[in-house]
Amino acid sequence: MQATSGPLILAFSKEDPGAAARVVKEFAKGNDKLVPTLVSLGGQVYAASEIDRVASLPTKAQALSILLGVLKAPVTKFVRTLAEPTAKLVRTVDAIKATKAA
Repeated sequence: MQATSGPLILAFSKEDPGAAARVVKEFAKGNDKLVPTLVSLGGQVYAASEIDRVASLPTKAQALSILLGVLKAPVTKFVRTLAEPTAKLVRTVDAIKATKAA
């Protein structure tokens, strides 16, 4: 374990696991003296280089929207597949109409 010297800053987030890491990362960009040494997430301790990975975790709302998109994709594709024969018939009739009009 690495010994700390100087001021110690702890950042916590109960709702969003990446929120504290995003705040620390953003603040460290403009302040050279802030150097993260450890990152802890879910009881696991990681090297400071992992702060970018933790900061890039989606928020709860983003994660739910990603999950919803994944769950919705097969249904959307199925509906599109069912609608395609009708759409193809309409395009064919329209092409015949355009040919006869010309």
